[in-house]
Amino acid sequence: MSYDEILLCIFGLFLVSYIPRVLPFALLGNRELPRFFHLWLQYVPTAVFGALIFTSIFGSGAEGFRFSWENKELVASIVVLPVAAATKSLPYSIITGLVTYWLAQQIL
Repeated sequence: MSYDEILLCIFGLFLVSYIPRVLPFALLGNRELPRFFHLWLQYVPTAVFGALIFTSIFGSGAEGFRFSWENKELVASIVVLPVAAATKSLPYSIITGLVTYWLAQQIL
């Protein structure tokens, strides 16, 4: 690849990445969103977080899912769920998860 082709690729990647980030703000920046859309958007962070951690906890389909008590991530997530539901506190949930994961490493 020549220098010009590399610069063209970088510029193209910039556009492909930048346009989807700016376009919604440019089009919807001064508009009031419908209530149902606003309520729907409240669930996006939770859904994205769940999708990101799913393979860390359960493994990927290619490797086979890991549903056993030797799975330290699964054990820690099972302990964290009631703590998160009861306290609704991110710091308590993180500390509980870290301590549980460390204990699972020591025991399992």
